Amino acid sequence: MSEPVTEAIDGTPTIRDRASALRIIAALRKGSNCLEGVGAFSVGRRVLFGAATEELDELELTNGSVVRWLKGRYGHGKTHTFARLMELGYQRNWVTSYVQISLPGQGTELSRFNEVYSAIVRNCLCRQMVEEEDGQVNPGRRPGWQWILNQWCQGLRAQAGAAHGDVPTFRLRDVIAQTMTSLQTKLGLSGHFGEALRQYAIARAESDQDWISVLTAWFQGEDVHARGGEVRTRLRAAGIRESLTRRNAKEMLRCFTAFIRYRGFGGLMIMLDEVENVLHGTSKTRREAYTILRELIDNVDDRHGMTTTCFYAAGTPDLFESEKGFTEYEALAERVLLPSGSGHANPRAALVDLSRFPLTKDDMVQMAERIIHVYELAKAHTVPDGSRKTIVNLLNASLTDNPDLNARAWVRKVVDVLDEGIPSS
Repeated sequence: MSEPVTEAIDGTPTIRDRASALRIIAALRKGSNCLEGVGAFSVGRRVLFGAATEELDELELTNGSVVRWLKGRYGHGKTHTFARLMELGYQRNWVTSYVQISLPGQGTELSRFNEVYSAIVRNCLCRQMVEEEDGQVNPGRRPGWQWILNQWCQGLRAQAGAAHGDVPTFRLRDVIAQTMTSLQTKLGLSGHFGEALRQYAIARAESDQDWISVLTAWFQGEDVHARGGEVRTRLRAAGIRESLTRRNAKEMLRCFTAFIRYRGFGGLMIMLDEVENVLHGTSKTRREAYTILRELIDNVDDRHGMTTTCFYAAGTPDLFESEKGFTEYEALAERVLLPSGSGHANPRAALVDLSRFPLTKDDMVQMAERIIHVYELAKAHTVPDGSRKTIVNLLNASLTDNPDLNARAWVRKVVDVLDEGIPSS
């Protein structure tokens, strides 16, 4: 059963084989976030994804950039919405970067600028990377930006005639020099970022692994100049006179997105999830986190900053409404808490409240049917009709007991019923 059998609404295969189906069912069983193959079991909220499709199309045409906010309670589909957007991005050949903001001391903290920047660069994914991983979507498991750079370097080798055998280093250096001149002229990729690109290509050509490691760390926002000694001397001699700072971040991100477009991608989609975790920090760390978030969204400026970029940030209602939330920091609140216009649910609004786009009972039924299909692939068994009837009856009873039943709780119930009704393989 290795052929793709489960497809998204538009016919794009989203589950390649039984292994993929097993991973998806395991995630749904635990109530975990699932970024893989979501088109195979996701339903509802088509208006949101239709609006997102329009927006990406417009950004590709205009090279513009936008910031969008997503509000929703736990279990109501924020991460799942991001997974659908990522899938949409891959279909349009966009690069995505999904970053989970952590609790204090547990990972990527929004109050630490270099950690957030590094995660954005490291977690880059594109369609080809996902295909190479047999459909698995694991942001950060492979260094995404380095993958993009290495693909570029392979292209430079091809330009120099690598297809016909070994390429003399001098010829490859000539191709690198010509390419960098073109990038400087057409895209303004000069300065520290441009020189880092040049040095990375040369290091790859000469298989200088130590230098590749230093430059990779530089691209990911590490203060490699602080290593001192020979590293600092070589960086400065190469024209890379400073590492990432919040002062030069705007230019770094502009170059980052310009290079992505140059490489033929549709654009860059950045998603910050679980931003509400900043609420667990101290007053000082919250203010620092909100300042960094404001600076990041200010960088999404197609005139002077990032181009062809869609920046999403998601959180629970407390992030938008509580005293410790955005209202605590006026400079950010005025960018986020915009007037709601006519009061109608607007899928193109800067702030989208998922409660305004609820899943219907029919959506829940269709979702269960799709999960059954995935389950049958995973277990290599047909689901008995009795289990299907049990699931429909369970939905009716669950909605009677809890009219606000969320999708996460529902899919766990569905998988529980299927586990009870199908023998293990």
